[in-house]
Amino acid sequence: MRRVALVALAALAFAPAAHAGCGVATSALAGRAPLAVTLTAQCASPAYSWSFGDGTTAAGQTVQHTFAAGSYRVTLTSDAGQETVWPVTSVSLRVTAPHRARYGDFVALRAQVVPRIPVTWHGRRFQHGALRVRVLGPGPWTVAAAGVTARASTLVVPRLEVTTRGAAVVGGNVQVVATLRPSRAGVVVGPKIVDTHAAHVAHVQLRTRPAPGWASVTASLVVPVVQPSLAPGSRGASVRALEGRLAALHYAVRRDGVFGSDDRDALLAFQKVEGMPRTGLVDAALWRRLEIAHVPRARYGGDHVEVDKTRQVIFVVRSGTVMLVVPTSTGATGNTPIGTWRVYRKVVGFDWVLYYPSYFLRGFAVHGYPDVPAYPASHGCARVPMWIATTIYAAMPPGSTVYVYA
Repeated sequence: MRRVALVALAALAFAPAAHAGCGVATSALAGRAPLAVTLTAQCASPAYSWSFGDGTTAAGQTVQHTFAAGSYRVTLTSDAGQETVWPVTSVSLRVTAPHRARYGDFVALRAQVVPRIPVTWHGRRFQHGALRVRVLGPGPWTVAAAGVTARASTLVVPRLEVTTRGAAVVGGNVQVVATLRPSRAGVVVGPKIVDTHAAHVAHVQLRTRPAPGWASVTASLVVPVVQPSLAPGSRGASVRALEGRLAALHYAVRRDGVFGSDDRDALLAFQKVEGMPRTGLVDAALWRRLEIAHVPRARYGGDHVEVDKTRQVIFVVRSGTVMLVVPTSTGATGNTPIGTWRVYRKVVGFDWVLYYPSYFLRGFAVHGYPDVPAYPASHGCARVPMWIATTIYAAMPPGSTVYVYA
């Protein structure tokens, strides 16, 4: 790449070329194409002959010439001999950017420049006409080459996240929380609270009034407003909301919209994990806890089953993540053996009164049983409800690990 020297001059100002001989003053050596340049010989001579490097010539002590995009060697012939002016660089520069991009995404800027000289953006140099940049604002993207700049703009799509704060029960106080990233992208317009006068499914929609250069975005949220109290036999939207939230937290439940034994079992498991009273019923306090709860954490990594004697629950764990939580009832005398065991025997269907048992030590097994109270009540096995027994059976293949701890 040939070296390009820039001479910044006011209009009609001249600077001498850095060559011995006659000497040449130029109005500019670089600029945007088409570049008009005035050249003046600095010596007395009966004749002056100019060659502009683009196939054209001129005569006279002072000449003017307009250069198309490119880099040119201008030569002057006079009585002082022949001399070359520093290269004249007439720059054609164009940059393009995606018309629309999401905030925080990476996009490619693409530049076209004649002649082939370095193009930069904030000191970073384009490679093969492209530069990968992160979209953190609408720009404009201003790139430069030999003092010539070019711009492109991108309409930036911000990120709008909408959540609620508070339990969505009848008569509750539920606030709509909107987070615009970045906050400078505009103003969020929409409801600030959810109507909780009656049980219904609330549809919350928000939008933004965008700041210049930012796109308008919308976000919506479906909020089931539920009855604060549910009990066996309850049905409808409130029960479906309960089952959906329990399932999202990985508690085993059927999700049929009817409050049955599976809902009671899932609630008992949830109340055990959260340290709440083990009632198997729903009230306003339980809805509030469901709102802020997280999926329980496994004690061990890998694939296995954990029997927690203190909380009376069983975790089905895959890759260190709890995938399913069910209630259990372990030995009434505390005799369920603590340790790390392996499933060594399995029985399809009933083995005496044990339903789909997976044995992990002598006669100790995880199995289905009609009665799974909220407290230790078995002879030593880990009971699970009959309706989920086959699922737990399938999750404990021969040789799989069972951790029992208090």
